[in-house]
Amino acid sequence: MSSKNKKKVLEVITLAGSAEAFIGSQFAFFQANGDYEMHLICSWGERLHDFAQRQNIRYEAVEISRQLSPKKDLVAIWRIAKYIKKHDIDIIVAHYFPKCSLIVTLANMLAGNRCKVIIAHGVLHDTMRGLMRKIVIWEQKFDVAFARKVVCVSPSVARRRREDGIEKADKQVVLGGGSVNGVDTIDKFNPDNVTADEIALLKQKYGITANDFIVGFSGRLVHDKGVEELCGALEILHSRHTNKSIKLLVIGQPETRDALPEATLSFLRNNKNVIMTGKIPYAEIQKYYLLMDILVLPSYREGFPTVVLEASAMDIPVIASKSTGCIDSIDENVNGIYTDIAPESIANQIEKFFDSNFLSSFKYNARQWVVDNYEHTIIRRHMLDVLNSLNDK
Repeated sequence: MSSKNKKKVLEVITLAGSAEAFIGSQFAFFQANGDYEMHLICSWGERLHDFAQRQNIRYEAVEISRQLSPKKDLVAIWRIAKYIKKHDIDIIVAHYFPKCSLIVTLANMLAGNRCKVIIAHGVLHDTMRGLMRKIVIWEQKFDVAFARKVVCVSPSVARRRREDGIEKADKQVVLGGGSVNGVDTIDKFNPDNVTADEIALLKQKYGITANDFIVGFSGRLVHDKGVEELCGALEILHSRHTNKSIKLLVIGQPETRDALPEATLSFLRNNKNVIMTGKIPYAEIQKYYLLMDILVLPSYREGFPTVVLEASAMDIPVIASKSTGCIDSIDENVNGIYTDIAPESIANQIEKFFDSNFLSSFKYNARQWVVDNYEHTIIRRHMLDVLNSLNDK
């Protein structure tokens, strides 16, 4: 089909890094396997241009602020609407992060209400109460009213949205077992592709020795991720096991929204048993999982925690909460186990992995579970089916 006859699909997401991590090679795949011309709008990032070139897509950098900013928001609405009309976009895929989907909905209204799909990355209101919770639910209902389909990133996200009356089941889609793009288990999240020398250099850099038991965490350093409870668990473990070297490897950086208490930040920065890496480039992240013995994610809410799939694909077992999203990312005793979001429970679950036989029982099985169910070549075909089902403009 000539480029003139191809359907034009615009994906809008908040950050350039999120486009690379959550959408990735779907752009090239849709263009190669469907009659689509792919476009991207997101905030500027230093890797954006190279990413767009690799995927062979058109893009425009538009600042989409996560915080309320009337002036920036109006500019974003106007610029997105202008782009939709200029390129005669047929289908809009709006990724639901704070405010992003609402901005896209308003821009789409200005541009004439093209066919829209929402990617529901989570349940933002899960930990909210009172008036703010009602406002956020209402905003999502408004968005959904102008959408043809809602792709929920996990079964529990879909269930929760139905329970809260945001949309009905006939509008929802879950891509296979969940996630928005799965993970690349062949070229990227594959332990066979990381050399022993690379791991040795990283261990030297962070002062990790063969005697250290490394508890890993990867994500935003905010309250909702259960970071305070994880720090409390580390203190409990040190009091119980005075002769064992237990270290917490923290990948990520603090954020102002849903910020951690200063006491927790001080603990992370000053405790000799905490290794803070800061934000790690996506191109390097797979190596860091191999520094860990286990990954712990005691989160209060998720959409579908990609870090669990990434760690599992690298043969690292996971301890996760049973909260929305997290509950779908664990096949218990295959790639990990569950924990309550409480320091005592987290500590008790970590202790189980001090037994080398228990720890080794997850090897291979964790990776194979991801390869069989969440390899990105599987998930992106489900998303292609969603696009193909939208037959009219």
